[in-house]
This record gives sequence, structure tokens and C-alpha cells, in this order.
Amino acid sequence: MNPIHHTPLKPGLLAFHSNRSENLAEVVINWIHQHPLSPLQEEIILVQSNGMAEWVKMEIARIGGICAATRVELPSRFLWRTYRQVLGREAVPSDSPLDKTPMLWRLMQLLPNLLTEPNFAPVAGFLSADEPDRLLQLATKLADLFDQYQNYRADWLEAWAQEEDILVLANGSKTEVPPEQRWQPLLWRAVLSTLSEHQLQCIRPKLQPRVLAHLDSGAPLAHPVAQRVIVFGMSQIAWTTLQALA
Repeated sequence: MNPIHHTPLKPGLLAFHSNRSENLAEVVINWIHQHPLSPLQEEIILVQSNGMAEWVKMEIARIGGICAATRVELPSRFLWRTYRQVLGREAVPSDSPLDKTPMLWRLMQLLPNLLTEPNFAPVAGFLSADEPDRLLQLATKLADLFDQYQNYRADWLEAWAQEEDILVLANGSKTEVPPEQRWQPLLWRAVLSTLSEHQLQCIRPKLQPRVLAHLDSGAPLAHPVAQRVIVFGMSQIAWTTLQALA
């Protein structure tokens, strides 16, 4: 067995590239062994799916003999825990009030009452068929859509919350939401109307800028954050995740 060298690491970014996950796993796991964290610190590895998380844990156990003190998770869960570590558990609940499951039930309750509004004609057309499970299907898809917006298009949601039915483009310019999609900002505002004032401050589009501002200020953290983070095999990363990592 090769000796472990406790080489001090400076803050920064290391990037390893390969078109084979097996090669990346071997490089990363051996690198971790050469640069171990303190005994009570967890190794944080971010992946793009639950299936990849299980595979990474099995590879760590196969190569190193054991998988311990290692948290392999999706970026959204890592971000939420970081929010709580930075701002404190009193300011950030254990779960978002607009995670997929609570979002699903809010949508199930809201949608039937909105179908008579003109902008909701596309949605009403989908639900007009005599199939009782269509409401659940639609609410599930929309809960997933709004979850993706919270990760990738928080700027859209913030504009919609301010009664601006616009889309912010990649170059920073703005364009109006197409007429056939106007129901989306209306539905988002309806969802927000079901939240208390405290809950409104505890959704991801609101928490992200507060956390970044706190980190940039150098103010003390409520709890220690991850010593280092490994992003493994992800083909795309949300801008909010990149901001937090930076």
C-alpha cells in the first residue's frame, strides 16, 4: 500500500477529464487517498443522478476497501444544506416549502380553480379529457418543471414574482413570455400566494442571493461548510451551483 501524504492544498479548482467514468473514479479516489481530509470531516461528491451516486459509492468501496465518511448526493441537496450552514437552521428550514413533493400537492389544489381563466386554456385543454389521473400527471410534470426553474432559471421566477412576465436571455436581454405560455408566470404567482411570509423567504430563488452575499461579506458562518467539494461526471451544472462553489 502506498503511504498517505498529507500534502496541504490551497483553495482552487482541479479538473480531471476522461470519456470513461471508470477512469475518472480511479483517479479521483486515489487522489482523495493521497490528500485525506481530517478524520471528522466528510468528503462531499456531487453527481447528476441517484443511480450515479450508488455507482460512485460502490467504486469507492471497490477501490479503497470501504466507503465511509463520504456523502455522494445531488447538487440541490448539497446547496440546501449549505444554505443552512451559512445562514443557520433557524433561518432555513430542513426542507424547502417548494420541493417537488409539497409543490405537487400545491399544484393539485390550485389547478382546478384556475382552468376558467383565459390564459389557462392550454392547461384546461389537457385536463378536459375524461381521465381522472390527468391532473396528477400534469401536476407532477409542472412540479418537476418549476423545480428545474428554481435551479436553472431563478431569474425568471424572481421576475414573475414581481409581476413581470418576461424571460431573461443568456445575453442579459429580456423578452416577453409568449402568449401561449403566460399561464406559467400566473401559476407561479398562484403558488407563491399559498406561502406564508416566512416561507416566501425560504425558497431557493430568495435564499441563493442571501447566501452568496453572506459568503462574499466574510461574516461568520452559522456552521462550518464543506472543506472541499468534488463534482463527478456531470455533463451540465446549474449556474446557481457554480456560484455557490465559487
